[in-house]
Amino acid sequence: MVTRFGTEVGAGPMPGPVDPRFIQAFYAGAQVPCHVGCGGRAEVVRVGTTPDGCGELWFECGSCAQRVRLEVPKASDEEVQAVRRALEDGGEAVCPRHARRTPLYPRGRQLVCPECGVLFGA
Repeated sequence: MVTRFGTEVGAGPMPGPVDPRFIQAFYAGAQVPCHVGCGGRAEVVRVGTTPDGCGELWFECGSCAQRVRLEVPKASDEEVQAVRRALEDGGEAVCPRHARRTPLYPRGRQLVCPECGVLFGA
Protein backbone atom coordinates (compact mmCIF):
# COMPACT_ATOMS: atom_id res chain seq x y z
CA MET A 1 0.00 0.00 0.00
CA VAL A 2 1.31 3.44 -0.91
CA THR A 3 0.77 6.39 1.39
CA ARG A 4 1.00 9.85 -0.09
CA PHE A 5 3.47 12.18 1.62
CA GLY A 6 1.74 14.48 4.09
CA THR A 7 -1.37 12.34 4.59
CA GLU A 8 -0.07 10.09 7.36
CA VAL A 9 -1.44 10.30 10.89
CA GLY A 10 -0.13 13.35 12.66
CA ALA A 11 0.77 15.30 9.52
CA GLY A 12 -0.18 18.94 9.62
CA PRO A 13 -0.79 21.27 12.51
CA MET A 14 -2.34 20.01 15.69
CA PRO A 15 -6.13 20.09 15.20
CA GLY A 16 -8.04 22.69 17.18
CA PRO A 17 -6.50 25.07 19.67
CA VAL A 18 -3.22 23.96 21.19
CA ASP A 19 -3.46 23.01 24.85
CA PRO A 20 -1.52 25.78 26.63
CA ARG A 21 0.06 23.23 28.99
CA PHE A 22 1.73 21.58 25.98
CA ILE A 23 3.59 24.72 24.89
CA GLN A 24 4.23 25.85 28.48
CA ALA A 25 5.96 22.57 29.25
CA PHE A 26 8.11 22.96 26.12
CA TYR A 27 9.22 26.52 26.98
CA ALA A 28 9.82 25.59 30.63
CA GLY A 29 12.18 22.80 29.56
CA ALA A 30 9.96 20.19 31.22
CA GLN A 31 8.83 16.88 29.75
CA VAL A 32 6.19 17.39 27.07
CA PRO A 33 3.36 14.86 27.30
CA CYS A 34 2.28 12.81 24.28
CA HIS A 35 -0.30 14.68 22.21
CA VAL A 36 -2.25 11.44 21.65
CA GLY A 37 -2.45 10.78 25.37
CA CYS A 38 -0.67 7.42 25.51
CA GLY A 39 1.22 8.45 28.65
CA GLY A 40 4.60 8.79 26.95
CA ARG A 41 6.59 11.92 26.45
CA ALA A 42 7.14 13.80 23.21
CA GLU A 43 10.47 15.10 21.95
CA VAL A 44 11.25 17.68 19.29
CA VAL A 45 12.50 15.99 16.12
CA ARG A 46 12.46 19.01 13.77
CA VAL A 47 12.50 22.79 14.17
CA GLY A 48 11.60 25.12 11.34
CA THR A 49 10.37 28.62 10.57
CA THR A 50 7.34 29.51 8.47
CA PRO A 51 7.51 32.38 5.94
CA ASP A 52 5.52 34.66 8.26
CA GLY A 53 8.00 34.24 11.17
CA CYS A 54 6.15 31.63 13.20
CA GLY A 55 8.00 28.67 14.60
CA GLU A 56 7.30 25.14 13.41
CA LEU A 57 7.96 22.23 15.75
CA TRP A 58 7.59 18.54 15.01
CA PHE A 59 7.15 16.40 18.10
CA GLU A 60 7.37 12.60 18.23
CA CYS A 61 6.21 10.49 21.14
CA GLY A 62 8.86 8.14 22.47
CA SER A 63 6.25 5.49 23.34
CA CYS A 64 3.73 5.40 20.49
CA ALA A 65 5.89 7.10 17.80
CA GLN A 66 3.07 9.42 16.71
CA ARG A 67 4.21 12.73 15.27
CA VAL A 68 2.50 16.09 15.33
CA ARG A 69 3.35 19.49 13.87
CA LEU A 70 2.89 22.44 16.20
CA GLU A 71 2.91 26.00 14.91
CA VAL A 72 4.33 28.42 17.47
CA PRO A 73 2.94 31.98 17.29
CA LYS A 74 5.28 34.61 15.88
CA ALA A 75 7.09 37.04 18.13
CA SER A 76 5.00 39.79 19.67
CA ASP A 77 6.04 43.43 19.42
CA GLU A 78 7.05 43.36 23.09
CA GLU A 79 9.32 40.35 22.55
CA VAL A 80 10.97 41.97 19.53
CA GLN A 81 11.52 45.17 21.54
CA ALA A 82 13.06 43.18 24.42
CA VAL A 83 15.54 41.58 22.00
CA ARG A 84 16.40 44.97 20.48
CA ARG A 85 16.93 46.52 23.91
CA ALA A 86 19.26 43.69 24.89
CA LEU A 87 21.32 44.23 21.74
CA GLU A 88 21.41 48.03 22.19
CA ASP A 89 22.59 47.60 25.78
CA GLY A 90 25.49 45.51 24.52
CA GLY A 91 24.06 42.25 25.81
CA GLU A 92 23.39 39.00 24.10
CA ALA A 93 20.12 38.39 22.29
CA VAL A 94 18.29 35.47 23.90
CA CYS A 95 14.85 34.06 23.22
CA PRO A 96 12.47 35.71 25.72
CA ARG A 97 10.14 32.69 25.68
CA HIS A 98 12.40 29.97 27.06
CA ALA A 99 12.95 29.53 30.80
CA ARG A 100 16.60 28.64 30.24
CA ARG A 101 19.06 30.85 28.38
CA THR A 102 18.66 30.22 24.64
CA PRO A 103 20.81 32.50 22.42
CA LEU A 104 19.33 33.67 19.12
CA TYR A 105 21.25 33.03 15.91
CA PRO A 106 21.45 35.31 12.86
CA ARG A 107 19.53 34.34 9.76
CA GLY A 108 20.00 37.01 7.14
CA ARG A 109 19.01 40.31 8.76
CA GLN A 110 16.85 38.56 11.35
CA LEU A 111 17.50 36.56 14.49
CA VAL A 112 15.98 33.12 14.98
CA CYS A 113 15.58 30.90 18.02
CA PRO A 114 17.18 27.52 17.27
CA GLU A 115 14.85 25.69 19.68
CA CYS A 116 11.41 27.06 18.71
CA GLY A 117 12.08 28.51 15.24
CA VAL A 118 10.50 31.91 15.96
CA LEU A 119 11.96 34.80 13.96
CA PHE A 120 12.87 38.06 15.75
CA GLY A 121 13.68 41.29 13.98
CA ALA A 122 17.11 42.76 14.55
